[in-house]
Amino acid sequence: MYKCEYCNKEYKKESTLAVHLCEPKRRHMQKGEPHVQLGFRAYQLFYQIGTNSKQDKDYNDFAKSQYYIAFCKFGYYCRDIGIDDIPAYVKYLLAKQARLDHWTRDKYFTEWMKERQKTESTDRAVERTIIFLEKWALENNTTFNKYFEDVSPNLATFHICSGKISPWVLFNSSSAQNLIDTFNSEQLKMVTNYLDIDFWQRKMNVNPDETSWAKEILKKAEL
Repeated sequence: MYKCEYCNKEYKKESTLAVHLCEPKRRHMQKGEPHVQLGFRAYQLFYQIGTNSKQDKDYNDFAKSQYYIAFCKFGYYCRDIGIDDIPAYVKYLLAKQARLDHWTRDKYFTEWMKERQKTESTDRAVERTIIFLEKWALENNTTFNKYFEDVSPNLATFHICSGKISPWVLFNSSSAQNLIDTFNSEQLKMVTNYLDIDFWQRKMNVNPDETSWAKEILKKAEL
């Protein structure tokens, strides 16, 4: 008899065991997939922070968990949205006491990103944006400083409203301002509703050195 090491089911033929696919085996076969790894990392943080567990959870714990599917769905969400700091986002969700099955709701991501943009340092904001522009350029076979010239207004609106473009770049880049001038009324409304314009005007006015630094960096980057 041949026994499955994952579910202990027995088969008379080795060939039958080879094609056998139980749920525990499937989960172990998926271990290397990006969304599963993202979900696994979130699962570990959930137990480290949310339950004060002193012992790290390993992948076997994750694969056997009743929350496996929910965390994998969250992994898909993080991958599709392009969240660049999942540990920080998980900590935010835990602090908000959000239900696990609500972690993929856009309202939480939007709230977190707005808060993050308002509190992150200027250099980190510019760096994070340029890293995103470089990724976009690689995917589109161009250079990052062509983003504001080549991207469609619809896609740019989505990127701005998902936090990919920091206001420190948006308001201090001449090419970004040229792009905004091409937005239609609906796109402008979406961007205005997402960004707290008054907050950013005040922030940049009371931090002239930071604003000058951002403008100089973006000018050197030809943005």
